[in-house]
Amino acid sequence: MERKPSEIITEFLNFLETSKHEYESAYSDVGAEDCKVQTFLHDIEFAENKNERNKVCTKLQQSRRARRKAKDKAKLYEHIHNFYVDKQNQNLLKALRRLQNEQIAEEKYLFGNREFKNRVD
Repeated sequence: MERKPSEIITEFLNFLETSKHEYESAYSDVGAEDCKVQTFLHDIEFAENKNERNKVCTKLQQSRRARRKAKDKAKLYEHIHNFYVDKQNQNLLKALRRLQNEQIAEEKYLFGNREFKNRVD
């Protein structure tokens, strides 16, 4: 049997929730990498030789690449996140959750054990 409508609705609502967390996590990672920059710059400034400076520069480069990756991930989920947290869309999300619950109840009835009760003796 193909997927039930309630499964599709549930999957969509889970996707919205997951997208919100993905966006927030990625933006947190961007901020963490930004905080490292000043430390790297000081380490470069006070490096005793070029080998030490090169090691710090390599760490800086890796940090910037990690930041870019996190920022790209945040941009990927930005519009979905904004839709999910927008106050105007909260009624729609509540209606979808209500629809999901109603659909699950209906599917339990339709796919459950139903018995025919003979009303004529």
